[in-house]
Amino acid sequence: MRSRLLLLVLFWLTACRAPTSAPPTQARPAPVQGVWVNGAQSAGGDGSRERPFRTLAEALAIRPLPTVYVASGVYPGPVSLPPGAHLVGEGPGTVLKGEGQAPVVRAEGGGTLARMTLQGGTWGVESGGALRLEDVAFRGQQEGAVGVKAGRLVVQGARFEPGGQEAVGISVEGMSAVEVRGSTFSGPWRRGVHVQGGGEVLLEGVRFTGAETALDQEGGRGRLLRGTVEGGRGPGLLVRGGSIAIEAVTISGHEYGLAAQGASLEVRDFTSVRAQRAGMGLTRTTGRLQDIQVRESGSFGALQLVDSDLELRGFRIEDVDAYGVVATRGRLRVSKGHIARVRSSDGFTGEGLHLRGVKAQVEGLEVRDAKGAGVLAAQGTEVDVRDARLRGCKQAGLLVESLSEMQATEIEIHDTEGPALAVLRDGRLWVEALTASGLAEGLVWAECGGSTRVRLGLVRSTNLQGLSAPCVERVASPPVPDKARGGEGAPRVLPP
Repeated sequence: MRSRLLLLVLFWLTACRAPTSAPPTQARPAPVQGVWVNGAQSAGGDGSRERPFRTLAEALAIRPLPTVYVASGVYPGPVSLPPGAHLVGEGPGTVLKGEGQAPVVRAEGGGTLARMTLQGGTWGVESGGALRLEDVAFRGQQEGAVGVKAGRLVVQGARFEPGGQEAVGISVEGMSAVEVRGSTFSGPWRRGVHVQGGGEVLLEGVRFTGAETALDQEGGRGRLLRGTVEGGRGPGLLVRGGSIAIEAVTISGHEYGLAAQGASLEVRDFTSVRAQRAGMGLTRTTGRLQDIQVRESGSFGALQLVDSDLELRGFRIEDVDAYGVVATRGRLRVSKGHIARVRSSDGFTGEGLHLRGVKAQVEGLEVRDAKGAGVLAAQGTEVDVRDARLRGCKQAGLLVESLSEMQATEIEIHDTEGPALAVLRDGRLWVEALTASGLAEGLVWAECGGSTRVRLGLVRSTNLQGLSAPCVERVASPPVPDKARGGEGAPRVLPP
């Protein structure tokens, strides 16, 4: 009875309670994946693909900011890119056009520009954040294409064409970092890329045509990989302070292929052709140069080295004016090099390796057809030459001027218009294991006097003229004169 009464009470309470309903579900708006802009459409669009906005300002006002797809057409600047914004065009026909003195695009907080052209204006882009440029063309900027004041810039597949001869392609300031890949700089840029301060720059697969200077680096760190520079008037690459690594780069024309001052270099597989002054002009510079080729350089020689400490390994120099390698003061280590066809513009001189006031080590050097000497030591140079082959060096194979010292081991000298060895007053030369032939003016010419000294050991030569000079140290067994005129007999051997 009590159980039945309890069930009736519960049923009554349930029936009398006011009915409740579940709260309505509020539908969340779907995230916007992108908005579209088409300047050719009439006003009143909603940003959809079917009804695009007419202006960039409408699209860039949306929050959260979606990717903005911009149809072909001309869109007036300046454009202020919100931080992290992405503008994607339809190709070169999507044009952002500069008006007035402002940059075409100001991207203080970074973002992305892709598949479009930035035309005119004083600057194409001013960036202060993490900015990415993909397949973007810059045309006609008066001061510069991209100015990077802070942050990071990544460029892929861009094309740069200046609006004036004083313009800069990319200007990097402060501690900014820049990467440029697969891009081209065409036209008379004053500087293709200009790095100032402690910034970093990587240029990979980049081609410069017509820029006065492709890269001007003042401090900071640089890397230049698989690049081409051609058709300019100033130094192709100019490095003042800081450090740079260069690999697989070819420079045609220009005043210098590479000019550096107070820098640290790591250069590999570098080619300079037809430089007006020198393939490389390096001052107060340290580092290593490997696999270097220089052809048809101007009156400062193939490699001009001043007050530097360098290692030069594996090089080929051909058809150059005045000098193959000229080094003044500093230190130099040379190995595995080939120098051919060196002559000055007047046709009277031209040394393969010209050393002044340098401490040098030379090994595995070949010099052919130099109008002057194969190796010249002057002005207090101290040099050790090993395993050298000098052929057709007209003035002399080895030439030691006043106050200089040379030690030479395993040397071949052939076909000179002068002597094999020439030593001026107060010069000193020690030669061990010398093979010589075709010597028009004998084995040795020495200007005896003061501290002039020549010492010879183990000489094989068809001409022993000059051994009787008082400053030449002779061997215990006197040499046997050559047949007839002293130049065509069998080689005579002088034991040490």
